Amino acid sequence: MKQDCLPSASLWERIFASLYDPLLRPLENRRFSPLRKKLLQGVQGTILDIGSGTGANLPFLSRPGVRTVFLEISWAMIQKGVAKGMGKAGSVVRGSGTALPFADHSFDSCISTLVLCSVDDPGAAFSEIRRVLRPGGMFLMMEHVLSEDPPVAAFQKMVTPVWKRVAGGCHLDRKTDAMASQIFQKQEEWTEIFSGIPVRLGVYLKPRTKHSPDPRPLSFS
Repeated sequence: MKQDCLPSASLWERIFASLYDPLLRPLENRRFSPLRKKLLQGVQGTILDIGSGTGANLPFLSRPGVRTVFLEISWAMIQKGVAKGMGKAGSVVRGSGTALPFADHSFDSCISTLVLCSVDDPGAAFSEIRRVLRPGGMFLMMEHVLSEDPPVAAFQKMVTPVWKRVAGGCHLDRKTDAMASQIFQKQEEWTEIFSGIPVRLGVYLKPRTKHSPDPRPLSFS
């Protein structure tokens, strides 16, 4: 996808995209990038990077044996990512995580890093991830989740209505880890704490059987 062929983005999209990297750079360099490297070190084959944003996972996917599709809904974010080389490292596709524009069983692995906090319908997103993964495929996740510490959880729930308005729809109080564990087989999982808020990282496998639970009934509240 060539940068000069991309449609123009809305004013809010351009503002959000222009601020995203500068605001997150200190935290990205100090904490997130090492975690991305650890999480993605063994990924191979055909990969879907869901909500690729400005290309934070790009440095860890640009290697032999990896063929990546970068999926992002924001044109402004896509423009930033293309400028960093996403188009050279793989295919760049505009689309939503809740309605993935790919056939069933298209990918060996799907990646979600700090994305599922912002989708409108997490249940639909997980259903789509499960659909496009091949049997035995991997789902690799890095997402902040609702704390098990009651005071911290209460703070997350209190702040989320305001936070999601200024942070691109980001919810601080979702149980994304519980959803992943319900519909995938947990291979590895660990937790990092950022200012008291847990960030869950994990590698999960899609069951090889034809039948697996429907994730939609699980509540994120």
